[in-house]
Amino acid sequence: MEKKLLKKRTPRKRIILWTFIGFVTLLAIFPFALDFYLQKKLPDLINEKTPYKVVLKDFNLSLLKGNLTVNDLEITTKNPKDQHITQINGNIKNLNITDLNIWKAVFSKTYHADQFTLTDSDIKIKLAALKKNQKPSNKKINLHINNIALHNVNADVENGLGKTVFRGQNINVNLKDIKQSNDGNKIPIAFSEFKIDAENVQIGVNEFYEINAKKIDAANKILQLVQFHLKPIQAVTQYNSKNVFDFSTQNLSAKDFNISQDSLIVSDITFTQPDLKVYSTGKNTVDKSNNSKEIDLKIGLKNITFQKGKINVFQANKEKTASVENFNFKMSDIVFDKNTVKEKIPFRFTKHDIEAENIYFKADQLQAVKIKSIASRNANITIDGFQVLALGKSSTKDVFSVSTDQIKILNNKSRYIGQNLNIQLDGIEINNPSVQITSATKNKKKNQKDTTPPPFTAHIGFIRINNGKVSQKKQNVEKLAVGKLDIKVDKVFSDTELFKKDIPFKTEKNYIDAKNIRLDAGKYYYLKVAEIKSTGKNTDISEFNYLPKYSRAGFSKVIAKESDLYTITVKKINIKDHNTQLGKNSSIDLSKISIDGLHCNIYHDLAPPDDIAVRYLFSKKLRDVKIPLFIKEISIKNSDLEYEEDAEKSNIPGKLTFNNFQALITNVNNAKIKGRPTVINTDASFDFYGKAETKVNWKFDVKDLADKFTIKGDVQKLSADNVNLFVRPYLNITLDGNIDYLKFDYYGSQDGIAGKFYFKYNDMYVNFLNKKGKERKFLNTIANWFVKNESKGEPGHVVIDKKREPERSFFSMLWQGIMEGLKKYLI
Repeated sequence: MEKKLLKKRTPRKRIILWTFIGFVTLLAIFPFALDFYLQKKLPDLINEKTPYKVVLKDFNLSLLKGNLTVNDLEITTKNPKDQHITQINGNIKNLNITDLNIWKAVFSKTYHADQFTLTDSDIKIKLAALKKNQKPSNKKINLHINNIALHNVNADVENGLGKTVFRGQNINVNLKDIKQSNDGNKIPIAFSEFKIDAENVQIGVNEFYEINAKKIDAANKILQLVQFHLKPIQAVTQYNSKNVFDFSTQNLSAKDFNISQDSLIVSDITFTQPDLKVYSTGKNTVDKSNNSKEIDLKIGLKNITFQKGKINVFQANKEKTASVENFNFKMSDIVFDKNTVKEKIPFRFTKHDIEAENIYFKADQLQAVKIKSIASRNANITIDGFQVLALGKSSTKDVFSVSTDQIKILNNKSRYIGQNLNIQLDGIEINNPSVQITSATKNKKKNQKDTTPPPFTAHIGFIRINNGKVSQKKQNVEKLAVGKLDIKVDKVFSDTELFKKDIPFKTEKNYIDAKNIRLDAGKYYYLKVAEIKSTGKNTDISEFNYLPKYSRAGFSKVIAKESDLYTITVKKINIKDHNTQLGKNSSIDLSKISIDGLHCNIYHDLAPPDDIAVRYLFSKKLRDVKIPLFIKEISIKNSDLEYEEDAEKSNIPGKLTFNNFQALITNVNNAKIKGRPTVINTDASFDFYGKAETKVNWKFDVKDLADKFTIKGDVQKLSADNVNLFVRPYLNITLDGNIDYLKFDYYGSQDGIAGKFYFKYNDMYVNFLNKKGKERKFLNTIANWFVKNESKGEPGHVVIDKKREPERSFFSMLWQGIMEGLKKYLI
């Protein structure tokens, strides 16, 4: 029984064994059989199972080795109108692929090969267009080839929309040891050896830009691009950016070109005739949702050079707003890495040379900047022919016209330290600047906002402005002119905090020399100064002139009310500063003002209507000065003062003259600086009418709200003829005789003047005049019976008490006090 069972099992084992042997044999011979089958049927399979038709001379396929060789291949797309399949058309002389893992390519869509070679081929590919409602796939193809060689290949690849992905002719490429990176922050491809030669290359960078090059030649670590062009391919309004760039160069060459996944190192890069065009999109904000990640690569450039370049900037309306016609630029030792990119300037460098010509920049509709040339030699910058152009006029904004022969910036070591700008210059020189200002005709209210400047520190060794000119006009009327201006400022410092203050900088030494100054000083006057020299602490002014715009008759016609007409000239003025502060908490604190050679004429015509406005005394006027004021001493010498009054219906004007005027005024103040004296004392001496020696002392306390004062005067040997110049128009009398002296010792306040009056004379005779200026003989005879014609011995005094007319000035009140004393003596 058992023997029968064994006999039955033995055939089953054999069947299993032979089946296993057959399966193994089949597996062993399958690749060869498949090779044989594909060798015979592959073209037919492609023609039957794919949308393509192929015709080839021969091919060789090895599934085991992963090698494929194809010769004389012609491929076409069966249905060229079907946009949803990739269109492939072309001829291939030879295609060779080695070490391709065909099984992974078939089953896992992984394409790895050691060598890809394409020879004498002409291929045109149009990628399949997306179907309706089909979303583009973000899945990347797993493709890696260690070595690529292309020989005499013409290629034309378009995307589904018909836009160029790549196009080139006579392409020759040899890339060895290719390494790829999936890290978007690094260079995506690198190789140990490369050689590229192609013509008429066109590369679609993305949907917005493409790259064109007439010729590419790269070999032995040398790259040459002929007629390179980065070109925008859409309308400017379609870009999600503030600006669109169009860059071309006649030739781009790079030497010692070394590339890896982590770095790009180049010895020399030269751009010949680069042309950059920048088009504004008119967008103030852009979508930043697709911000790039932090880079992790290093770019090092030994030297980069731009030769004979051009730059043009256009606004959204195609108006050109900036241009550089010719620039040459060279920079050395450039480093760009993950550390420098975090700074304001995302790269470092050691040396640079810049030359640029015919630079133009339009700031707005009213102003533009034009520069003949700029040259920068490492740390030194020279700007020739700098101009600010006025393109129009504005009723609400000042417009500037500026020109300079040359600007020099010396030893510029400025750089960013992190996010902080460190400005460091040895000096700035500006030669022959001319500044013309056309002022706005209306005052536009400005919405003042606190502006915070970016973090910075500035150290400038000196600033020099040589032989400058300044002028300002408003409605074609000159408001200011400076014929020659020289400024020297040493050790200028500023920073973010100091910039917020009213004076945003500090200096150690200042020197200003301004000549031939003319200033419109208001409706009725203009100011002329021959020269002003100032070091800050010491200021010298030469030939100071405060002059009327009208003649006396013309002035009387244009004023609505009585007003004084001033004509003031001064030969020299010296101002010594003590501790003046400018800015938010300004104060004027001077040690001394010296005035030499003052001539002041004051003319008053009584014909216009009376000015009935209240005239305040000097103490009140000083208290009303808002800015704190203290001048320790004012000295006046070698001066002359004149006061003339033309009384209505008088035959001649009244006149007072003060010759050889000397004065010392101390403690001029407005009681707003604590700890300083508030009593102003004036000691003056002069020759009244050129002959009568006169001394005056005048005191008042500024902080006294009652405006009390004292004033004393002593006039010696006064000529009656001189007194008549003023007495005749107002009292309608003349005096004959001799005056030994006239003295007064007055006190007063805002309410009036009072005190003692002394008058010594002899042979005095009073002549009364009629309206025509002729003597009234009968009245004179009777009147002189009552006038003492001589004051014998040391005469006594008379006491005057004159109430002040509020609309009259202090000096008018003083003169009325003197007239009151004369009346009591003579009439």
